[in-house]
Amino acid sequence: MDEKKCSCPFCDDEAKENLSGMCYPCTNEPAIKYDQLLDCTGLYCPAPVFETRKKIDEMSKDEILVMMADDPASEEDIKAWAKRTGNELVSVSRKDDVFCFVIKKS
Repeated sequence: MDEKKCSCPFCDDEAKENLSGMCYPCTNEPAIKYDQLLDCTGLYCPAPVFETRKKIDEMSKDEILVMMADDPASEEDIKAWAKRTGNELVSVSRKDDVFCFVIKKS
């Protein structure tokens, strides 16, 4: 039997190798330290940017938001939004068709 690997953006590679098909939300401690999580998978432009803005507006300065999206346009949209609003786009990663954005509120 082939063991499945976790495909969430929160587990490090070692944890992914040792899981039995668990995925987001998995029971491991996240590899990324964050204050808020926003899952925008299944939403398309402009919804990921709109939902990110709403969530960031609720947060305090220097808090970290992790936003996941599978809209192909979300990478450029979120980069432009972060630049325009002054929020820091700490990192962008992609696993298969899902982007993981780490954003620090300014």
